[in-house]
Amino acid sequence: MIKIDSRDFGVTEVAENAVFDFPNGVFAFEDDRKFALLSPLGEDTYPMWLQSMDNKELCFIVFDPSLIDESYNVILNESEKKILKVSEGDTIRCLVIAKVPEDFKKTTVNMKSPIVINPVNNTALQVILPLDYPFRHPIYESGEVE
Repeated sequence: MIKIDSRDFGVTEVAENAVFDFPNGVFAFEDDRKFALLSPLGEDTYPMWLQSMDNKELCFIVFDPSLIDESYNVILNESEKKILKVSEGDTIRCLVIAKVPEDFKKTTVNMKSPIVINPVNNTALQVILPLDYPFRHPIYESGEVE
């Protein structure tokens, strides 16, 4: 277990396999290269928090995009595959970053620029998909949440 200082949860422990190296950082935060995936609601329960290990104030709420769109498809170019060290047929994990306004029922996720993780080596990369996905996809249907 690794101890980290998080913005939302204070000092917490995470398993080593929940820490990811981002060789290119995250868009607009390129200097932050190591993040931990926090699951305060239970393992594999969403939302999760992607907490920078370099900056405790930098934290993203993330979701599994396949829970939002069952047909979600990630296409990686050769450069992205090389950075992640993946080949055709390898298993990857994807997360999308949420924007949560004061009225949480208006939460959106960025389906166009997912975070792609190679679970074998814990390398991660944020990519821009060539597919027609929105940058702000609502996760709640109108009237769905009370």
